[in-house]
Amino acid sequence: MKLSIKFLIILLILSAFTANACADVLFPGTRGIDRCVKIVNLEEFPEIVLVGHIAGPIIQCENPYIISSNKCLTKFYKANDLTIYAIDKDYLEAKGLDNIDLESDPNLCFYEVEINPKWNVVKEEDPLTREEVEYSIAGFSEDRLVLYTSRKVSEYNDGSPDRIETFEEPDIPNIRLTIKENTSFAEKNTSSIKENLSLNEETVPDVVDKKDEGILASIIRFLKGLV
Repeated sequence: MKLSIKFLIILLILSAFTANACADVLFPGTRGIDRCVKIVNLEEFPEIVLVGHIAGPIIQCENPYIISSNKCLTKFYKANDLTIYAIDKDYLEAKGLDNIDLESDPNLCFYEVEINPKWNVVKEEDPLTREEVEYSIAGFSEDRLVLYTSRKVSEYNDGSPDRIETFEEPDIPNIRLTIKENTSFAEKNTSSIKENLSLNEETVPDVVDKKDEGILASIIRFLKGLV
């Protein structure tokens, strides 16, 4: 029985290694091409910061990482998943990225990247050699960050000119242009703190007055007892 269990464990380990090895092998008649995916209109949303978070079997890079408009996105390994989180800048500065649970924090909006941001697979006879894909932020819908492909440049090796495609922003009902409905998380917290301080200032004199009234009443009762 013990030998059977050990044999089963060895088989499982070998299967895992084989699966990873197969995942890196292209099918006959296909080849890989480079791809660069960027988010290009971050300056239109200065109140937020975009953070990329990688999940998967092999991660040997900074994770999570801050996204900038002049750098290609990465998920490091093709079997990994990449999710982009939009975070209010004031909230991020107040709390710190290491203290934010990206997967459960209700103050964030997210977008799951569906394509591999670093490479693609084409048929051997396909002249396509490289893709540059530009995403743009459209806004926010509930807890979702809304991105869309705004521009795509395809390069070829057969002498064909680069193909440049531009795409219109999608028409999405009730989309908003701020990460929260009204004020940011940091603004709400600041406002709440100010309100608490104001209430405390108003209630302190009342407490003092009531204490003074109690002492005065005790003195009067004591004097009456002497008469």
